[in-house]
Amino acid sequence: MLEEVKTKDHELGQIIDTYIKQKRYAQINSFLLYQNEQLMVERYYNKFTKESRNPIKSIWKSIISIGIGICLDKGFIESLDEPICRYLEVFNQNNHPYHKLITIKHLLTMTSGIYWNGGKHYHCPMLEQLRRTQDWLAHLADIQMEEVPGRKHVYKEWDVILLSALISQATGMNTFDFCNSYLFTPLDIKSEKWWTSPCGITYNIGNTPLDEATSHLCARDLAKIGNLFLNSGKYNGKQIISVSYIKEATTPTEQNSNYGFLWWLGDGWYGCRGFGGQEIRVMPEQNRVGIIQATPTSLGKSYEDIFALCNQATRILE
Repeated sequence: MLEEVKTKDHELGQIIDTYIKQKRYAQINSFLLYQNEQLMVERYYNKFTKESRNPIKSIWKSIISIGIGICLDKGFIESLDEPICRYLEVFNQNNHPYHKLITIKHLLTMTSGIYWNGGKHYHCPMLEQLRRTQDWLAHLADIQMEEVPGRKHVYKEWDVILLSALISQATGMNTFDFCNSYLFTPLDIKSEKWWTSPCGITYNIGNTPLDEATSHLCARDLAKIGNLFLNSGKYNGKQIISVSYIKEATTPTEQNSNYGFLWWLGDGWYGCRGFGGQEIRVMPEQNRVGIIQATPTSLGKSYEDIFALCNQATRILE
């Protein structure tokens, strides 16, 4: 029986190899597929190995969400409905009447209402301007409010930067150090330190697709994060994050049915996504986790079709 399973996994790996070659997906560096936390398929390209690190880009956003969940579990924050002005004093100074209405949950769902213009082809003048300033929080507090908080989802960097600052204020720790202590170390993940702004906010996404930000993890590290959520927040028998937070983080919001708490949601899956094709995909009904890492280019890329191929091929091989 075991040999039969290994044969099917090998055949699935060959199907994926052939498909990636036929589609000329030259930027893909790794593809991993787990079922019941067991590795089914592990493929590397472009001289990548299981030790190779790849920029994770906006997967960092989902990691920050996990950090907030751990803060909630451990009592560093009382509720996701708390206004952020309790932690970030600059939003408590009446710069705008909406500032005191922004809650932690609004940041998690990207519904803060703060104006954002992402630019084109990953060139973001607003983000570049922020990175030239000395006081990021003062700069963000000066940006106009476009909407009442909670009304509209707008995918943007501001809300995640503010969450990073909030974690630091709530815990008294550098946000990287907090995530490293309470998430990476328990999962045996090795991560470089995140970049820190002049005012002390740790930040982990470059402002261009080729920016050498310190957001590099190997494919197996990403799989640990996916399997952590699939396994109801447990790793090696230890509860890292609560089931209740995972459930809430992966539930659609009223403002965007395809988004939870910095986690993307789809038909039968939820996961983390980063520019250029980086992805952690959790498929609860199949007890599977899929990982894709790729070299980002200026045009970006998504490899949704590879997961569809896996589902189709698995049914055929069963």
